[in-house]
Amino acid sequence: MVDVHIVGGGPAGCFAGISACLEGKSVLLSEEHKSIGEPEACSGLISKSGLDSLLPYINYKEVVLNTILSAKITCEGEEFIITPKEEIALLISRCGLDSLAAERFVQEGGKIELGKRVTRKFASKNIIGADGPASAVADYFGFPRIKSYVACMQGNFKYSCQDPHQTEVFLSSKDFPGFFGWVIPINEDEAKIGLGVALPSHPIFYYRRFLSKLGVKQKALHEFSAVIPLSVRSKTAMRAGGYNVLLAGDSAGQVKATTGGGVFFGAQCGLLAGKYHSSPESYEKSWRASFGLDLALHHSFRSFLNLWDGAPPPFLVSAAKGLLFEDLLSENGKMDRWSAMLSPSLPLAYASIAARRFMGSGT
Repeated sequence: MVDVHIVGGGPAGCFAGISACLEGKSVLLSEEHKSIGEPEACSGLISKSGLDSLLPYINYKEVVLNTILSAKITCEGEEFIITPKEEIALLISRCGLDSLAAERFVQEGGKIELGKRVTRKFASKNIIGADGPASAVADYFGFPRIKSYVACMQGNFKYSCQDPHQTEVFLSSKDFPGFFGWVIPINEDEAKIGLGVALPSHPIFYYRRFLSKLGVKQKALHEFSAVIPLSVRSKTAMRAGGYNVLLAGDSAGQVKATTGGGVFFGAQCGLLAGKYHSSPESYEKSWRASFGLDLALHHSFRSFLNLWDGAPPPFLVSAAKGLLFEDLLSENGKMDRWSAMLSPSLPLAYASIAARRFMGSGT
């Protein structure tokens, strides 16, 4: 027996393991695949601020593929160009990131067993389930279910983007019902192209049509499909049958419902899970106090978009454009911590943007 048994070797599991080891505990991490980080099923586009939060544990800069400086959002014939002053994004190798986290875990004294799917017969009374949205740990202990998911498909293609440092986002209730499409440049000649649709829709038809509209005819260099949770479980930790059981990352639904991104929140909640491995109550309270509002804001905006199956009607898009939301997001937008935008200075920032736009139009 060990002090902590972690199921799942993604960011949530690896960082939970690092954290528990730093608490002086013996930790076993079980990963069902034969290598950490594979198969790679993630776009790998993460905020720089989110990645910077991991620098005390890993040097993520070793696995950066590209820097994304702006985003073009196309919705109902309108285009928004978001060029953040501070919050840039980085495209990283997810396989590489997971491997770095696993290496740090082992350096801290953790043990990894690969090719081992654990559904019961745990090696500790303290269990951290970081085994994805279809969590066997959550099912075994009877956690409340995740209420909404999207199904995604993505491929790496030879594709020349107009700007190799600008990602493109496409909103359309017809083409991407319940979610969106994306093009993320890897370099000048290659891009990650994908989309998501709300279950129970299947993405394959929409994916093929999207590629056709983009003029992509060749086979993908790498391709995957995945299911992403878009809602947090109402309970993510419990005491059951003598076990302390905590869920972290996708298994808990700790994912941005706006984009499906889960690395930042999964890693941060994993660190908290490792710290509070024997106290379900402390873990639940701590992660919700730290990140609950941010995740709720992402979920609320996704729910708003889904009133129209993922894309707002033209009059709302035009209104957003006219109200200078494009400029506001460029100056004050945050990819992860949306709660940071809810500050008393926000109305003043908006007034300043409006005044500059007004003065500019009058010259």
